[in-house]
Amino acid sequence: MRYRSREEIFASILAAAGSGGRTTLTKMMFHSYLTRTQVLEYSNVLIENGFLEYDRIDRTFRTTHDGFKFLKLHNELSDMFKIQKEPRPLNA
Repeated sequence: MRYRSREEIFASILAAAGSGGRTTLTKMMFHSYLTRTQVLEYSNVLIENGFLEYDRIDRTFRTTHDGFKFLKLHNELSDMFKIQKEPRPLNA
């Protein structure tokens, strides 16, 4: 697996927590290919910044409105960079 930036990891966690309502820690681990410790570390940062919510009763995570905005912007930027990285045809 290639190196991922913090933003890419944040996006994968938010996508996992945003798909289908509430998500458990285990599902976020599998979706983002991270260990339990790593998911907890990153999710704490996301919670502190208001992108992710944690329900102590159900022990589930949910992406907030701001989290979905972050995810949308991240995906748009990723698409822009993919377009720029496409190989240019050689002039014959």
